[in-house]
Amino acid sequence: MPETKATPTLLTAREVQARLRLGRNLVYKLAKKREITTVKIGTKVFFPQDEVEAFIRRNTVPAKRNFLGSHRYQDNRGTF
Repeated sequence: MPETKATPTLLTAREVQARLRLGRNLVYKLAKKREITTVKIGTKVFFPQDEVEAFIRRNTVPAKRNFLGSHRYQDNRGTF
């Protein structure tokens, strides 16, 4: 039997809205701008879960390693 890909989990706009903590209009705006991939079945629009996760990864900004910068921090307790 040939190996097949697993069927992707499709999310509704409301589920994406909750996952991203965004408003419904912004979710649809991101879809219209093709920043999030959609699947359209009839008049319904769905969002593949792995694509929503990829959207999150693409828009993640890494933290700075040394938030104090290259200079030593000094306050009234001394230098550290």
